[in-house]
Amino acid sequence: MKKNEYSLKVGLLKSLKNIAITFVIPATLYLLNGYAEWMPAETAVKIAPVVGFASYFIKNWLGNK
Repeated sequence: MKKNEYSLKVGLLKSLKNIAITFVIPATLYLLNGYAEWMPAETAVKIAPVVGFASYFIKNWLGNK
């Protein structure tokens, strides 16, 4: 039989990934949602598709989880 040993590195990386997906990225997107108030218009036009993609990706990921 093969004995599986716990890997601290893998466990830590998975935990950090889950925290980022669950809390950090949505909080960042929430802040960026109000970008029109504090971000210059020329930058907002470039970042809006990225924010939209990230939001939709997270929504689908959480929906399929």
